[in-house]
Amino acid sequence: MLILPRIAAAGLTLSLLLGGSALAQVQGRNKVSIHQTKPVDLTPVDSQANLVEELIVNARLPGPAWWKVSDGDTTVYVMGVPAFTPRKQDFDDSVLRRRLDGANVLIIGQEPEVRILSLLALIPGRGKQFMMATPMRETLPPELRARLEKQLKARGKPLSEYDDMKPALAGFVIANSRDGSVSINVGDLTDRIRDLAKSKDLKVQPRVKKLDDYDLIGMVKSLAEAPQPLQELCLDAGLRQAENGLASVRETAEQWAEGQVREVVAADRGFQRCLASTPWIARQFKDGQDDAVSAITSALKKPGKAVAVIELRSLLTEGGVLDRLRAKGFTVTAPE
Repeated sequence: MLILPRIAAAGLTLSLLLGGSALAQVQGRNKVSIHQTKPVDLTPVDSQANLVEELIVNARLPGPAWWKVSDGDTTVYVMGVPAFTPRKQDFDDSVLRRRLDGANVLIIGQEPEVRILSLLALIPGRGKQFMMATPMRETLPPELRARLEKQLKARGKPLSEYDDMKPALAGFVIANSRDGSVSINVGDLTDRIRDLAKSKDLKVQPRVKKLDDYDLIGMVKSLAEAPQPLQELCLDAGLRQAENGLASVRETAEQWAEGQVREVVAADRGFQRCLASTPWIARQFKDGQDDAVSAITSALKKPGKAVAVIELRSLLTEGGVLDRLRAKGFTVTAPE
């Protein structure tokens, strides 16, 4: 854990993937309004809004859900993992151990990369692109302003706490603030899977292939020039994450550990919805999907078996990893 200076009188805890899987699919059409202007429909730009329904199946085997991608002589077992889990999340790893043993390769998908210097650049005075000339609350629709002020009161903060920030950054801070300090908690789920793959408990250990990560702080910084409807969507997303709290994250992680795919993807997505609704950020997610499709395709060229660990929503979204592998002619099988 790394502790950094106070940000704009409000703490910031950056947790793994900002609530990706823990934070959930918004059903229907999402509309954001700016005062008296016509509502703006932002659903089409949400790159992770729509999932492939036939692939959303709860598991029957012990532990988390698995999908299979196969051709004539190779099977790649794919575990979907949440974007955000508590540290030391327990799960039955018996199926994982069996599939890692003798696998040709373990593919670990895209994860967030956080650089301290990038995080410091968001501090007011340095991150000038996020500063407001007009008090931020005065630019908000009444309902959104009321929710922001309610959250500030609950935290014992002045109502003007974020008035100098653009809504998107305020949403990021609200979603991740803890105890007035800046701490970065990187989840350990994939680290544990990697350690297991290197364990002497396996008779035949797989080669580990780690795919390129994405710059999470760079993503947040890209929101500085977002139009007002998207700024408000990001504030709404951050408020949702704060309103749901860590209890929902733990509950969703436990559901994942039990293979309850439907419940996991139905959870609120929090700030992850903001990120996926931003074109520049959506392209970074797509790059990760491209890498995963390429790595799994390569693994299918060698007879035997392989294992891949991919973020759940990236795996199941329309145009996502499994959808594209199926379009390439591979057989994709939902959890059994």
